[in-house]
Amino acid sequence: MSEQNPQRASPLDTLRAVLRFLYRYAGRYWVSYLFGFAALFATNWAVVRIPTLVGEILNTLERAGVAEAELSTAVSAEMAAAIEPVSALALELMLWASALIVVRTLSRVLFFNPGRDIQYRLGVDLFAHLLTLQRPFYARRRVGELVSVAANDTQSVRLLVGFAGLQVCNVAVAIPLHLYQMLRTDWVLTLWCVAPVVLGGIYMRWTVQRFYTLIRSSLEKLAALSDRVLESFSGVGTIRAHVAEEAAVERFERYNRDYLDLQLDIASLRAFAMPALAFSGYVGTGLVLWVGGNRVLAGQLEVGDLATFTALLISLVSILTSLAWVLTAFSRGTVALSRVQELLDADPELPEVEHREPLASPPRVELRELSFTHEGREEPALQGISVVVEPGHTLGIFGRTGSGKTTLIDLLARVYTPPRGAVLVDGHDVRGWELEGLREGVAVVPQSPFLFSTTLRDNIRLLGEGAYTAKADAEVAGPRLALFRHRRRDAGGAASAPGAASGPDPRLERVIDSACLGPDVSALPEGLDTIVGERGVMLSGGQRQRTALARALYREPNLLLLDDVLSAVDQATEAKLVDAIRSLRGRAGSGPGGAPTTVIVSHRTSVLEHADEILVLDQGEVIERGTHAELLAKGGAYAAAHAHQREEAKADG
Repeated sequence: MSEQNPQRASPLDTLRAVLRFLYRYAGRYWVSYLFGFAALFATNWAVVRIPTLVGEILNTLERAGVAEAELSTAVSAEMAAAIEPVSALALELMLWASALIVVRTLSRVLFFNPGRDIQYRLGVDLFAHLLTLQRPFYARRRVGELVSVAANDTQSVRLLVGFAGLQVCNVAVAIPLHLYQMLRTDWVLTLWCVAPVVLGGIYMRWTVQRFYTLIRSSLEKLAALSDRVLESFSGVGTIRAHVAEEAAVERFERYNRDYLDLQLDIASLRAFAMPALAFSGYVGTGLVLWVGGNRVLAGQLEVGDLATFTALLISLVSILTSLAWVLTAFSRGTVALSRVQELLDADPELPEVEHREPLASPPRVELRELSFTHEGREEPALQGISVVVEPGHTLGIFGRTGSGKTTLIDLLARVYTPPRGAVLVDGHDVRGWELEGLREGVAVVPQSPFLFSTTLRDNIRLLGEGAYTAKADAEVAGPRLALFRHRRRDAGGAASAPGAASGPDPRLERVIDSACLGPDVSALPEGLDTIVGERGVMLSGGQRQRTALARALYREPNLLLLDDVLSAVDQATEAKLVDAIRSLRGRAGSGPGGAPTTVIVSHRTSVLEHADEILVLDQGEVIERGTHAELLAKGGAYAAAHAHQREEAKADG
């Protein structure tokens, strides 16, 4: 099944998803729901009891009035005694009316509050699970769709377990109680009013199916609209540079119009469903008044019973009319739940864990005939690469665009899962290494680094400082997030709170100097506390790369992976950064176990001069290998590139 266009779930699959969700998330609130259901039952009992009391009062008054008209004034005192029960009935009526306010409010509180807690826990678990999914999953999914599910669908789930759950339980209780009391009052009238209500129910069955289809389509279109908005905002610079604002607005309007048209279809269906249900109820009311009135005149039915029956029927009609809103919330909630559950059930596509030890020292990295093909492609990105990088040594990767350099870095960082036995770290197959333990000791600086919309300080430290307690994990966070934090503690790390305040940080000052960020920090309006903006928009390309390099150095990793991190810096800065990277080998305190094992990718030969071995890639294959001096002596592609770059440097200088 393609995750880009997933197949639509069957009603049975939807039911299973709902039941599994209720067991997993709503089960812990069963006490609240139990008392809420009890309050809901009391509410409907009051709603049914009040019209019954009104009918009994009317019947008592009618009997007393008839008797008083037929008897002499000598027995009026006895008639007064006969209507004394009216006072008791009136008092009971007021008590039920007062109790109705309390139990109705209580039922809503007990149903709605768990819904908000469930939305919170579901959102946290969804976010935490998305962090475990690998790169291929995100290649198949649109970001806007994921945002829509996390924001809109979780809110629809809250309405499902709150408002819709309350109303479904209310209908399940109210209809039997109303019918029971109506049958007790007069079974003939009940049969007369049931026929049109049954017809309305048949119509609602078709409406439910139609609602479900439209709601699913609306959520899919909302996801497409969200993806369009996010894509446009991310590329707003390109849109403006090419004067494509009009085309962008036109595309957005087309997506927005499709969503609007579908919402109008849903509103039309709901708007027609409500009058249709109301009409069936009003037809039943008319039949009751006509048949019941004739029976009253014939002496077969008392006026109070007719009043009770009419009030019960009107109450029942209002409940049936509200079903249109309930169906919208229920349909939207079940569809949203199936979409959320689909993401929660997404397989991280990770092999079985065989090694759980953290990467505690600079490792020995070995590639054995490594070949790899990206999903959906036929041509391999890498073919038959074999190399050994001893602990603390540096491997350089050189090659033109598309030669597989970034893919190799991604495989070492476990962004992609390599073939079995192709990548070994300290003698262990990297496929079987637990990701948490492996990545604790790895720092990756990608070619296009990502910066968060926070301060420069927090972008470099990233994890911040501080700690959460296990109790807070259990009580506040979702189970997936709590698992993340406990794993970090077990690995000896701190479960950190980003943005926590701290005192002087010598390590931060050191990596800022190593990454040549000192002058840039001084030029920023608030120094390290400057907000760098969305994706680091406040910084230049070179500043973003050096910030990402400082982030990696701050971690003091045991395995350092650098993917063309000096492509956006000038030659003077490049020389300083190369010296900083080279100095890691002579700095015993650079990591927990000494100098890190380093793999550095670059299209500049000057960056790779200090590497212990350099691989030259072309179309995923190694065409040359050796040290910088050995490759220059061979006079191949590497030597040609080195000569060309030296000539360009002389021309620029």
